[in-house]
Amino acid sequence: MSNRIESKTLSGLEQDGLVLSEKTLFKSESIQACKLKNSKLSYPIFDGCLLENCVFESSNFSNSRFFNMTMLNLCDFKNVDFRSTGLNDSVFNGCTFIKCDFRQTAFNDCTFNNCTFDNCKIIDNTFNAKKIQNCKLVGKLQEVNFTSEQPNTLLKVDFGECKLEYVTFKNCNLEEVVPPTDTQHIYFRDLSERAKKALSYMETQPDSSINTLLKRRLKSFSTQRGGIFNTKNLETIEGPEYSKLLISLLTDPK
Repeated sequence: MSNRIESKTLSGLEQDGLVLSEKTLFKSESIQACKLKNSKLSYPIFDGCLLENCVFESSNFSNSRFFNMTMLNLCDFKNVDFRSTGLNDSVFNGCTFIKCDFRQTAFNDCTFNNCTFDNCKIIDNTFNAKKIQNCKLVGKLQEVNFTSEQPNTLLKVDFGECKLEYVTFKNCNLEEVVPPTDTQHIYFRDLSERAKKALSYMETQPDSSINTLLKRRLKSFSTQRGGIFNTKNLETIEGPEYSKLLISLLTDPK
């Protein structure tokens, strides 16, 4: 007996081992209280849909596509493969992602509100700082960029249980983030003020190659509202001498 079904019966379905036809199109559908486990969705396309109170576990969403403001409300995803998924302008509200794989997934245009990412594979991704708010991330983020086109875009994200490996923030206001709590990370909520004081002190110091670099960085930090530094990453990129001096200047501005 085949496990293949038509998309119109997906709402309310509870099934283990579902297999959909390749590139099944869900158009303007309301999918409620769906519970799928060990499912192969075979590159589904969601066009202007609503998914609400759905649970997906150990299922394959890879190469799926979400279009035309598809909304996902209060959905749970556990061990879901989202690799190479196009989330486009989709909106996730109150969703939970546990040990999901987001490699090669584009987050740039989608929105996350009040969502939790718990030990997911988030590597070499970019988040639009304006479109991820009141979210919590747990585990390691690797080579992830939080960026905005507008300077000082407020980012409200809880990184308390995160390890940020080569994570960058562009045009982000970090004054209201929850920073990582481990000793490898240093958080300066008042980075701009500290950088300005340190820069004033450095202007009195003799010229050298490292002092020139420090002054250049401090000048750039003087316009940033909040900052998070991974000290080990900083040492790897800039060297221990520069890293020690920079953190010292910011920790205790002269």
